[in-house]
Amino acid sequence: MWCKRLFARAVLAALTASAVALTACGGGSSSADDKRSTGADFPTGKTIPSDPVELTMWWWGDQEAAGARRWLAETVQAYEAEHPNVTIKTVLQTTDSLVPAFNTAAAARRGPDIQFFWGGINSLEPAWRGYIRPISKYIPRDELAHYVNAEEDTFDGEVWTMPWYVQPSFPVLYRKDVLRSAGVEPPETFDELLAACDALVARGITPISGGLKDGFFAGWLYSMLGNQNVSAGDVLAAVAGEQRFDDERQAAWWRALQALRDRRCFNDDINSLQLYQGQQRWSDGKAAMTVTAGSDVRKFVESVGVDKVGLMPMPRWADGEYAGKLGSTSQTLGITSTTKYPQVAADFLRFMHTPDRMNSFFRTTGAIPADDRFDGAQIELPQLKQIFDYTKEFSPYLEDFIPTELDAKGMFSQVQLLMGGNADADEAAEAIEQLAQRLRTTRPDERENFAKWAASYR
Repeated sequence: MWCKRLFARAVLAALTASAVALTACGGGSSSADDKRSTGADFPTGKTIPSDPVELTMWWWGDQEAAGARRWLAETVQAYEAEHPNVTIKTVLQTTDSLVPAFNTAAAARRGPDIQFFWGGINSLEPAWRGYIRPISKYIPRDELAHYVNAEEDTFDGEVWTMPWYVQPSFPVLYRKDVLRSAGVEPPETFDELLAACDALVARGITPISGGLKDGFFAGWLYSMLGNQNVSAGDVLAAVAGEQRFDDERQAAWWRALQALRDRRCFNDDINSLQLYQGQQRWSDGKAAMTVTAGSDVRKFVESVGVDKVGLMPMPRWADGEYAGKLGSTSQTLGITSTTKYPQVAADFLRFMHTPDRMNSFFRTTGAIPADDRFDGAQIELPQLKQIFDYTKEFSPYLEDFIPTELDAKGMFSQVQLLMGGNADADEAAEAIEQLAQRLRTTRPDERENFAKWAASYR
């Protein structure tokens, strides 16, 4: 079984006080709380209503966990069979529209009942704006303790969104056949990676294929390199102004990225390709390595061939606690503040964590459910077994701990400038700090929230 997370103990402690209040309202930790069938008592003391209930769910995920659309349709059908008065409409969002569409709708007090969120700040910013309700008000505390990576979705004693599936962030895939043709061994250290780049480039082979046109790969690179010498607490402290993004430790990852650029480790047209286009170059055998979402590994491995693909974290350039480890976050679902049926929405989310639904999700998508009760013994693909083992000792996914504006307007653009040769490491770090200073000044409430969040990681 999945190893227990430290969060399990943290949630139990954090929610003990609220459990007393919930018990007074008719809920609590009785066996009825752990039932999910019609008529069962919830922590709020309510039951699923017998009148017609219509829910709308805006979601994302089929783009990286192929097959999620089919699984979700089956899950909705199964839930509706148990609750004939409940109808759930699902709407798959595009990557570009996911966040702005919800923010626009939520600001107008409209939108779905259930919304998909990436983890960390992506779920907490909507919470701070009053767009979502904490799931810890509707799901029992002993159930929440099983949800993997919920710690990064916890603020002020509440868990705000429900982890759905784990996103190991982010494995480097390498093609054994391409490396072998160039006489290059899979690199284990950063110096070996740079030497491998030299050898591959000398033979006309792209070492690492990626795409930065849509920006997302920039956040991946920050997390994969930055986590090797700083912690989530350090990053949160920098956002709050207690540290700086241009100090020696916080800026060091930019120099590692510049070294990769200077040794031509990436494709020359990286700024002209979108993320998925860059990955396709690797699938086509035109590059030795690429970086993928952990939830998408099965698709890439099976498209190329199990025996041809190796997997590793970003080779270590530093000696920090998390060097040599994959980051880990979970993709999540939240209950909006405008829904008329928050408890029904929560019950459906909890239904997604039942053993049958979790096992089906893994079989269908190859992505690992964000639940420590998932039985990893059923994993057969060697590369997925590696992923599963890596997630037992993971690194925080740093991109989830910075403001979304600092990410989209800072990290995205500065990585693009550096990779295009229009900025160096020091200039990029200075630009990030300048943007962070502006956000601290113009958004004092957000700065205060980050300071409070940082305190929980000390």
